[in-house]
Amino acid sequence: MYASVGKYRRHIGFWRCTAVTAIITLVTVLLIVIVISTVSNNHPSSSSSSSSSSRRSIPCPDPATTTGGLLTSGDPRDPGPFHDVTSAEYQRLYRFLTEQRELLNLTSPERTHVNTSSVFMVDLLVPPKERVLSFLEGRGPQPAREARVMVYRGDKAPPVVEEYRVGPLSHPSYATLIVSSQRRNPVPFSVRPLGRLELSTIEAYLFPLVDEKVGDILTESFGGTFTDCGDTCLSYYAVPVGTELIEDHTRKIWLMTNYPAEYNTVHPADFGMLVNVEGSDPSKWSVDQLWYAGALFASLDDLARRYHSDDDDHHHPVNKTRRDYVHNTPDLATSQRLKGDPAPETPQRPPMQVEPDGKRYTIRHRHVHYLHWDFDIRLSSFVGPMVYDVRFQGERIAYELGVSEIAVFYSGHSPMQSVTDFVDSGVLIGTQSRALIPGVDCPEDATYLDVPFLNEGMGVPTTYHRAQCVFEQNTGIPLRRHLSYARDQGGYYGGMSDSVLVFRSIVVIENYDYIVDYVFHQNGVIEVRAISTGYILSTSYEPEEAPYGFRLNDHITGNLHHHIFHFKADLDIGGRSNRYETLDISEEQIPLKQRPSVSYRQTRFQRHLYNTEKEAVYQFDFDYPKYHIVHNDLKKTKHGVPRAYRLHMAGMSKQLLTPGLDNEKSIAWARQQLAVTVHKDDELTASSPYAMFDSCHPVTDFDNFISDESIVDQDLVLWITMGTHHIPHTEDIPVTHTVGGHLAFFLHPYNYFPHCPSLTSRDNVRVDYVTPQSPAAGLMVERSGNQQSETCGALPLEQLVRERPDDFLQTHREINPLSFSTPQGHKDSSSSSSSSSSSSSSKATEDELRRRRNPRT
Repeated sequence: MYASVGKYRRHIGFWRCTAVTAIITLVTVLLIVIVISTVSNNHPSSSSSSSSSSRRSIPCPDPATTTGGLLTSGDPRDPGPFHDVTSAEYQRLYRFLTEQRELLNLTSPERTHVNTSSVFMVDLLVPPKERVLSFLEGRGPQPAREARVMVYRGDKAPPVVEEYRVGPLSHPSYATLIVSSQRRNPVPFSVRPLGRLELSTIEAYLFPLVDEKVGDILTESFGGTFTDCGDTCLSYYAVPVGTELIEDHTRKIWLMTNYPAEYNTVHPADFGMLVNVEGSDPSKWSVDQLWYAGALFASLDDLARRYHSDDDDHHHPVNKTRRDYVHNTPDLATSQRLKGDPAPETPQRPPMQVEPDGKRYTIRHRHVHYLHWDFDIRLSSFVGPMVYDVRFQGERIAYELGVSEIAVFYSGHSPMQSVTDFVDSGVLIGTQSRALIPGVDCPEDATYLDVPFLNEGMGVPTTYHRAQCVFEQNTGIPLRRHLSYARDQGGYYGGMSDSVLVFRSIVVIENYDYIVDYVFHQNGVIEVRAISTGYILSTSYEPEEAPYGFRLNDHITGNLHHHIFHFKADLDIGGRSNRYETLDISEEQIPLKQRPSVSYRQTRFQRHLYNTEKEAVYQFDFDYPKYHIVHNDLKKTKHGVPRAYRLHMAGMSKQLLTPGLDNEKSIAWARQQLAVTVHKDDELTASSPYAMFDSCHPVTDFDNFISDESIVDQDLVLWITMGTHHIPHTEDIPVTHTVGGHLAFFLHPYNYFPHCPSLTSRDNVRVDYVTPQSPAAGLMVERSGNQQSETCGALPLEQLVRERPDDFLQTHREINPLSFSTPQGHKDSSSSSSSSSSSSSSKATEDELRRRRNPRT
């Protein structure tokens, strides 16, 4: 018994010792962790932990001073001339249209069919420019607000497309058929824009027939069908065929088959159907041709017969293809989900910007005020984002800046890809802008704008939330700067960050996403840019596709294509009486002044005034560089120089297709990089939503815009083309990146102001001597009333200038054989300098010597 008790006591003692040791060890570990954590927090490194204890807080502005987030001010009671059609106006307009039974015979949205009369699209119809300017300048009343309404008249024989001017939007009372001198009237039904109703009708009428005839072939070849397919359905991509390519000019569409995976355009199934959808009676629609496994077939029956025939009637044997069905799984190569080793190794958020004193811009009913800028913004259903009445320091620079058209022309071996030529207003560019994601598409603190639309199949307007955004951004590049380090060079620093206001829309045209920005700089410069991203449109790999693209994986070729963007810039520089001229730069040969017998070559410029629209058509040529200038000849500087704005084009490309042939006629505006015409109210854009199909007789032909009309002292419009050829590569999988894809044009003030207008900005930063006669007294930072910035983990400039002044300006001089004499009025302060300052000054003096020997270093 006693032995058992002793054993028990020894056992208890053992565990007591073990517990005490464990507690001591645990406390020691905790102390070590605390110390390491403290040291780590006091000395952060690039590989610091992402735990909350190691994160520095980011200063946030007072919410009471901001106006960011979703703009919820609601529709104005009395919208201005540029404000998009409001929800209330849409409702009144649609109610009025449905009451016009004899004129329009509209059916309700739930009963709308291809053979009925229906509203396809409604957009604001901006009043004539003269009347708008009369209102803006206080010389007349605001013009009545009107809408442009596109109606599909499938109920007529033959069916047509009609456009109406409807107004006033406050109380609609008239609907007048629009007859334009720049297009055919009425518009043929065969060139109408492609809509969801038509595609749904194709699916309902033709897809059951396709599956009936060749469904077994689709299942064997691609693992799926179009109807009654469960989780193995095939999808398609519609490619309109231009009427110039069709003998009888009927309406035809290629349906390129693919898999509904992420994303379908990079999962082609090597099967396509050319469907004839002429007229408004779907029972007469048909499948005219088929493309299967690299071969063309005359009909569904032809493919079925030859596929199942042993001898193939002496035709070439069918190359039967086999592919596994592509399921939309998380590990799919074309998915944008995270793949590979994550970077950084531990989660760390990307940089973000703040507005420490609140927003410096205001938006009221789509009118934007930003520092010295004022303008109105809108989102046209047809062509997308636009700005109007752009003023800087109260002076109008542009009456209108906006997208005129976006196009992309493809190349390929297959009959589908070779005719894939998209002219995107045919799918209503503006209606494709929606759902901007905070923190990615726009900064989190941007102002997001809702936009209502009334489109196909809608009886009431639908609001697209976060369709546009407005934000101020520090570009990270100085707008201007200069450092005069040496005392005898002035001894100062002057600079200013390039903080800009951006108005952005991102339109998603099926697979491609186009970022369109209007950027307003503080020096009076307007930048307009377009950037492409999104998924490529690919074809099934065949050796014959090699001249048109690279093989990107086992099954696809990324085909060559040309992105083209067209913009309208209606400038009013010093008023509406403008001239367009170029400063032509060329070489000249002159005698040297000191040696007249020896010639010397240099460049010079010569002013060249353009007299007519035809003269002003510009195609870029490296051999003849030039500046493009717009000015009012009556508005000059005190030195007699025209107060002008300069157009600088930074995204030009050449359209290589032969003018007037094939589908090229639908993009006649792309033949030149710039055209200058006299403003006309009915020349709204250089294209039309009908251009996608109509390459035979374009409804709007830009060639008709250019004549022998004088452009001297006229109200001028600049039509600007930008573009890029894209040959896809493996890094375009899953999506193309935006880096290096910025296409832009700039409108620069050119002798317009007596000096750089950004000098009025409080963003200016200047570093100067406290006492110029005594540099050793130190430096000061001037911020024009702004407070110094408090940033995460970085010392304020003011502190750096106090602690290390010689890093910024030369505050003393070493007694050094290499040093220069001290400028008059500057005292040598080397005796009072610290050793570190002496070392810094010595290096600075040597740097100065090198600069004097070679000013370019």
